[in-house]
Amino acid sequence: MRKQLLDDNKTGRYLKYAVGEIILVMIGILLALQVNNWNNDRQLKKDELKVLKSLKEEFNENLQNFDIAYKFHLNRKKAIETIMAINPRELTLDSLRSLNRNINENYTFDPFQGIYNSVINSGKIELVSNDSLKLKIARFQDLLNDYKEEETNTMLFTQSNLYPFQLDNSKMKFKIFYSSVEGSEVEKMEFKQNLIELLESEKYENLLIYIYSYMNSIFIEGPDLREEMLAIINILQSEIEKHEN
Repeated sequence: MRKQLLDDNKTGRYLKYAVGEIILVMIGILLALQVNNWNNDRQLKKDELKVLKSLKEEFNENLQNFDIAYKFHLNRKKAIETIMAINPRELTLDSLRSLNRNINENYTFDPFQGIYNSVINSGKIELVSNDSLKLKIARFQDLLNDYKEEETNTMLFTQSNLYPFQLDNSKMKFKIFYSSVEGSEVEKMEFKQNLIELLESEKYENLLIYIYSYMNSIFIEGPDLREEMLAIINILQSEIEKHEN
């Protein structure tokens, strides 16, 4: 057709036809790009949804684990306060054993972070379109490290000071300490007396004061950490619902 137009000296019509072809090609390219962009956006949203769900599952599990660990700290705090406030000679052997175990028990929050680390290290954090959520996720590790540092300090002090003191000043009998076998009345009375002398010693009280002081930071930073985990979970859930609707 173009050749026929040129042969007939119809240059104007030829140019219009050529421009029309160019416009059609450009429209085709633009449509192809639009479809490609649409497909890319759809895939990115699918990838983002997958990341959001994986993070929410991991944060939910870690929130439950945190509550378990934090409960141990609360029980230990209460046991120290009880020992400091009462006369141990007025308690039964079972009560003394229970209090002593709670005081001795070290417990730390050790979250699962496989998904979290993968998202951060692989750059998939950029898939998260909510900037506020992205910032919270990126900063969460600093908050976690601050909290775990307080747990670690408490644990190390206990291991380095309280345990050696008890080992040097206690006459432990496994079956009585853990109630695995019912001991004789004489054995139980001797064990109770030894335990009372340990609890009443000045150094033991000093050690508990230090442990209690270390633990104060746990109860300051712990609620903040839990609140942040809960906030992240709620935002994750909100973003998931947006993607699914």
